[in-house]
Amino acid sequence: MRKKFVGLLMAVLLCFHFSVSFAVGATKTSADFTDLKDLDAKTKAKFDAMISAGVFDGVGDDKFGLKDEMNRAQFAKVAALIFDLKVDTSVTTSSFKDVKADDPANGYALPFIEAVKAAGITDGYGAGVYNPAGKVTKEQLATFLIRGLDMKENAMATPGVNDSTVSDWAKGYVALALELKLLDNGADLKFGGQTNATRDLLLTGAYEAKGHYVAQVEQVEQKTKEEEEKKEKEKKKQEEQSWYPTSPPVQVILETPTALPAGGAVVSNTQVSLSATGGATIYYTTDGSTPTRTNGLVYSVPIVVDRAMTVKAIAVQNGKRDSSIMSASYTINVPKSALDLINEASESGNWTDVNVTTFGDAGVTDVIPEHLDAIKIALEIDSTPYPRTLSQIQAIVSQTIETLMVTAIYDYLNPFGGESPPTLQVFALAGITGVTASNLAEILDELSWAYQDSRSGQYGTTPMSTKQDIQNVVDRLLIQP
Repeated sequence: MRKKFVGLLMAVLLCFHFSVSFAVGATKTSADFTDLKDLDAKTKAKFDAMISAGVFDGVGDDKFGLKDEMNRAQFAKVAALIFDLKVDTSVTTSSFKDVKADDPANGYALPFIEAVKAAGITDGYGAGVYNPAGKVTKEQLATFLIRGLDMKENAMATPGVNDSTVSDWAKGYVALALELKLLDNGADLKFGGQTNATRDLLLTGAYEAKGHYVAQVEQVEQKTKEEEEKKEKEKKKQEEQSWYPTSPPVQVILETPTALPAGGAVVSNTQVSLSATGGATIYYTTDGSTPTRTNGLVYSVPIVVDRAMTVKAIAVQNGKRDSSIMSASYTINVPKSALDLINEASESGNWTDVNVTTFGDAGVTDVIPEHLDAIKIALEIDSTPYPRTLSQIQAIVSQTIETLMVTAIYDYLNPFGGESPPTLQVFALAGITGVTASNLAEILDELSWAYQDSRSGQYGTTPMSTKQDIQNVVDRLLIQP
C-alpha cells in the first residue's frame, strides 16, 4: 500500500456541511465558477475539496467546464494525485511512443503517465501507444479507479454488470465501481460505458475513490500499529513465562474487532472501517444476525452506511479461539435545511449558525451583510407564527429592507445626516417607482427642495420620512408638463 498523502487527505475529508470562505487571492472554490452555483450543498463540498487540493481547476476564470470532457493526459495527472503515486518530474523518456516531453499540448503529463503505468493503473492502448489526447470513457474511468485502489483481482472475480453499453472486458470493473458507489448508473439505469466521461463525473468519481483509498491506508496503518503492539505484548509474556518453564500453554483468544467510527449518528454514505489484530480474518453482518466462520461476509473494504444499521463483527484465525462479537449501531443524521435554521434562529434569538449565505441557500433574496442585523431583529419581533414559509420570511425581509432604504433616502435629505446620494437600487428596494437613470439627479433635487419646504410648513408638517411622502414628490415631478 502506498504511503499516506497527508495534504490531500485533509482536503478530501472536509465535511459535507462545512462552509469554507476565502480571502481575495486565495484558492478558488465552487462559488468562483458560474456553472457550479446550482449544485446541491453535498456535491459542492466534493468540488471544493478537489479544487482546493489542486487536483482540478476550471477551464476559464469563472467557468469550471462541468460537462466538458477530459483527455487521458489530464486524467493521468488526476490519478497520480488522488492515489499519491510516486512522480519523477525529471523523467524525459516515455514508455509510449506517442508521449513526448516536448509536446506543447500534453508533454507536461509525461511524468504522470509514467507514474500511472508503473502503478499498474493502465498500460495504454497496446503496441506502445497511450493516446494522451484521447478522451476517457466512463468504463475506462471505472477501470482506472478500481485499479488505483489495488482491487483489480476483486473486479476480475465479480460477475459483472448485465449492461449492453459496457464492453465485456470492463463489466467486472464497472460492477465493482457501482457497488462501491464511485460512480452511478444514472436515471435510465444504463451505465453508458463507451461514452466519454465528463469533468463532473471525473471529479466525483475521483473524490469517492480518494475516500476509499484513505480508508485503506488508515486500515493498514492501524493493523500495523496493532500488530506491533501485539508482538510487544507476546514478547513480554514469553519473557515472564520463561521463569516458569513447567507452566501449561495458554490458549490465545483473539481480541474483539474495532469499528471506526464506533457507532452513533452519521451522515449518509459514511464509510465504516473494521480492524483486528494479528492478521485475523473478520466476518461481519449488517442484518442483525450473529457473524461466525460460516455466516457473514469477509471484510475487505469499508462498509458504506446509507441507512440505519447495526454492524456485528468477529475475528477468527486458525489455532486461536474466536473473538467476542463486536456490535456498532448507526443512525443517519439528516441535516437541517437553511429554511429550518432561519426559523429556529428567529424563534430562539440564537443566530450562531445563520449568515447571509444561509438566507441565499434558503431562497431568500436581497439579504446583504449591511442589512443582516436589522433583518434578524425584524424576524424575531414579527408576529407571523412558526414555522414560517419561504414567502412569509421573504415578505418580512423585503419590508425590512424597504424601511431601511426609505430611511437611507431620508438621511440623505436631512442636512445634518451627511449621507451619500441614494442610487437607483436604493429607490427600487425602497419601493419607490418612476425613478430612472435619466431623471435621478432631477428627482434628488426635487426631494431636497420638498424636504426644505416641508420643514418650513409649505407641504404640511410631514418631514419627508415615509415611503408615501417620497413617492408623492416623485409623482408630482413626473406629471409636471
